[in-house]
Amino acid sequence: MRMLLTGPQAERPAGTIMGFFYFYFLLHWLTGFFMFFTKLGFTYGSVVRYYLGDPERFMNPRSFSGLLEVSHFHLFAMGLFFVVFSHLLLFTGFRAQVKDRLTWGLAGALLTDMASGWLVRYLAAEFAWLKLAAFWSVQGLSLVVLGGLVWEFSGRRSRRPLSMAPGKTGQLD
Repeated sequence: MRMLLTGPQAERPAGTIMGFFYFYFLLHWLTGFFMFFTKLGFTYGSVVRYYLGDPERFMNPRSFSGLLEVSHFHLFAMGLFFVVFSHLLLFTGFRAQVKDRLTWGLAGALLTDMASGWLVRYLAAEFAWLKLAAFWSVQGLSLVVLGGLVWEFSGRRSRRPLSMAPGKTGQLD
């Protein structure tokens, strides 16, 4: 219960766990970036080609079962990622409105990222722009949240519980 009031930075083992979590997340972020680049690419045409195929390059369109399998694992993994990051976001000094916007933005970007591949494949190629926007939104928002968490738990801010902090001192905008 004490960690819920003071945050994980107050206990040494919790700080170590958080440090490794941030490190592993950063590795995950980097590998996700490079996987997207190598599999889909960062252009409209390359995303369309990935989902709809390209006979000239002997690329088949993504199959229903292939998209379903990817969605199945991503729904669990991204749901878990969202719960962990949103939970940790509660301990930061961000204002309530910023926390709310980051939470909704991250949730929306994750859902859009997962849905947009289906939209490209089965509705219209133009949804490739949505796929690209969702990917960059997930990448950007998760880095903002990670940066806030690292800032908060690295000791740069007061270690007093936020409920005891006077006024708006230490609030991040």
